[in-house]
Amino acid sequence: MPHEKFDVSKLDRLNDESRFEYLDPAVLWQAAGVPDAETIVDVGAGTGVFARRFAEFAPTADVYAADTSQVMVRWMIEHQPAEPCDRVHPVQASETSVPLGTGEADLVVMINVHHELADPRESYREALRLLRIGGGLLIADWRPGDTTQGPSQECRASAEQIIEVLEIVGFDQIALHPDLPHHSLITARKPAVCGL
Repeated sequence: MPHEKFDVSKLDRLNDESRFEYLDPAVLWQAAGVPDAETIVDVGAGTGVFARRFAEFAPTADVYAADTSQVMVRWMIEHQPAEPCDRVHPVQASETSVPLGTGEADLVVMINVHHELADPRESYREALRLLRIGGGLLIADWRPGDTTQGPSQECRASAEQIIEVLEIVGFDQIALHPDLPHHSLITARKPAVCGL
């Protein structure tokens, strides 16, 4: 399936909090269903705008804001305010490898990332590795057919296509939530019986 990377020259768009009108962090946090998360990994964090919100929702959690772009990681390091960002840790990663231990995360978050993935199976397999048993995965990505903004239609995946990949990789308790106007919102869990 085609994929489309975010243009880092448009980095300021990621900090536009008008995005929260259709990607409400409180809705995302509630859907995630991990209120006591101590370790959160935001994969494809961009400028860390959602990572910072999750750090506010989970006041004792460490939040790892992982991105493949050196520009994004450098921006996060240079621009983070002190609070709550003493608990937000920018991390350089690849699409299929985040430099954190196996089973370390209570929650992995992937917001507007699926359409950028060259190999979704391997990226979600890495998310599965990062999670502890019973840990949660949260995915929000642009629905096909929605033309308000976002990536090209060719690189968008339906909720059913994303769910199929999650099932193949080994996630369970997969749920589709109807809470966002332009995005598919999907959650899943790492099962007790898992090869990762």
